[in-house]
Amino acid sequence: MSAALAADLPSGSIDASLAEIDARSKDERHSTSGDIVVGPFSVMDMTPVSCSEDPPRTVDAVEEVGEQGNVQPATPPVNDMPPLAISPSSMMMGSLAQMDDFLHWSDLFDLGPDPLHLTPHPFLESVNGFDFAMASTFTQTDTLGHNDPRRVMTPQQSPLDTSLPPVDVMADAPFLLKHFQDNVIAQMMAMPLGEKSPWKILNVPAAVLAYSDLTFLGTQNISHARLANLYSLLACSAYHLASNPDIITTNSTEHWKMVTEQAHRQAKDRMQMSLKHEIHQPKKAKYKDQLMAICAMTAFAMLCGQQKDARCYMIDAERLLRLRGLSKPKISQKARLLHHIYTWIRIVGESTYILHDYNPSSSFIESFNRHFRTDHNTFSHRNPRLDDFLHLQPRQSDSDLDIDQPKDSEVALHDIHLQDSRKFPGTLYNQIYGIPETWLSLVSQTTRMANVLDSLRIARRTHKNLSAEAWDTVHRRRIRLENMVCSFDLNHARDINGDGSPNSYMLRALSSALVIFFHRRIRQVHPTILQGHVDSIIASLADFDNALEQCQNPGPGTAWPAFIAGCEAVTVSRREATLRWVEKGHAQCGFIAFTRAREVMLEVWRRQDEHLAARRGDDIPTWVEVAKEWQLWPIFC
Repeated sequence: MSAALAADLPSGSIDASLAEIDARSKDERHSTSGDIVVGPFSVMDMTPVSCSEDPPRTVDAVEEVGEQGNVQPATPPVNDMPPLAISPSSMMMGSLAQMDDFLHWSDLFDLGPDPLHLTPHPFLESVNGFDFAMASTFTQTDTLGHNDPRRVMTPQQSPLDTSLPPVDVMADAPFLLKHFQDNVIAQMMAMPLGEKSPWKILNVPAAVLAYSDLTFLGTQNISHARLANLYSLLACSAYHLASNPDIITTNSTEHWKMVTEQAHRQAKDRMQMSLKHEIHQPKKAKYKDQLMAICAMTAFAMLCGQQKDARCYMIDAERLLRLRGLSKPKISQKARLLHHIYTWIRIVGESTYILHDYNPSSSFIESFNRHFRTDHNTFSHRNPRLDDFLHLQPRQSDSDLDIDQPKDSEVALHDIHLQDSRKFPGTLYNQIYGIPETWLSLVSQTTRMANVLDSLRIARRTHKNLSAEAWDTVHRRRIRLENMVCSFDLNHARDINGDGSPNSYMLRALSSALVIFFHRRIRQVHPTILQGHVDSIIASLADFDNALEQCQNPGPGTAWPAFIAGCEAVTVSRREATLRWVEKGHAQCGFIAFTRAREVMLEVWRRQDEHLAARRGDDIPTWVEVAKEWQLWPIFC
């Protein structure tokens, strides 16, 4: 029966078939005289024969669920409509109705539920008639041998153990909060920023207040959102202690593992309750408390390598941000700070998320062709659909890539994924991360372009027709984006020593890594062409480490540039240099991101050496192929 059903799929993909049905059901030209049938699926036509009122206006936001939670559009938005005057709740209905909890169908067949990671997370359940539910989280059954390199890379592998007995988390809370502030924050940040860290400005003070209210003050009306933030920070701190047994404490590593597990469960439960009951009155929680808590939970998921949890939290953070944040007539400074944190996590995280078994539907191609007609080449900054980094929204002459032109305040405040690369004077990324907004926007643009090109390449192989005008538009934008990326790197390469601070050296490494990232994901060049940029990153990271020692900062900084460079290194000396940096970073903090980087780099090198030894003429293996095959999402935020 399964084989027969699979054979009936016209596109070879359940997702694509369901997206096709969804697109047809929204087509005004569709006849109401019968059901809609695509392969083994069909939908009853429940449209009334006549209606005295005009149908309500809905948001055109069709998404297709991709591998491991990536939301992929069956029909990219056509921005030919005026700004929508709709309520936040009705805005979300159009997009959320088609969110299949961010699980690819193959996940349901290949993976089994794990008691530890089965996280219902009913985020905003049944708010104004729509289900705001988080995805259940699944983990892969470990059937691989102990020596199989894929074993350590299994999605959702976690150090947490459900068999551990319960502990009193609050008994260790004062010590854990202090440890988080004094030690963990510095190692979580991409660059050292001292007291300017948003964790010290927002999360830690909120957690301390929640702890005092919960304990000696005995306050009864603490919001679930504030408690979720508190427990998330305690979980991060305890995980850091459990991952670094050399840190001397009065408790054992096993104790900190138990505390990590208990705090993690409490954080999930509190976040679940908050987003079920604290969105509207009478128990409405503060928006910044909810977004702060989701960002903290995302950080914990990334530290532990829980890639599906991390994706769920990122998507739901965007849902909350669009529902409660961007709908406000005035966005406060603290809310803007949280928006910046979300943007950093989402863009840098998406950069290493690779589409796995994605097969674009016919509706995707038809809409793509329509989207890139000249008369539709407009850009709406108030587009309320959930973003999937699988669409381009160019304006006339691609003016959104003019990185030296100003971006007005109204556009900038709502451009949460930096689809517009122009400069905004009021940006906070330099203050929060020590990184210009332009770098982050170019990473976002490159990720989008890479995902779209991957989809179009698949479409061409499956003989789906793409208009010449659409190809030409994408080609011109690709060239312009390459010019922007290389110009940005050139400007920073000229300033060899910068101001001597760790940040200036890390920025130089990130700049060179951006060039490699563009040429790997979009140009797909041979690694030997990129060795000059690999050398630049190795030298910059060495200078970064020396500067950290001088300012007595523990580091290690973000692993993103080391991973991007290491996967392209083709000589022994370059590979050893990047591997040493990654291993040193793991020794400093114990975070799973450095383990992920090391394992992927080693596998890429093994495959590349085999490829070069065989002198084959096909494409050389890269980290992109490894991520696809291992169904891995290495996150380096």
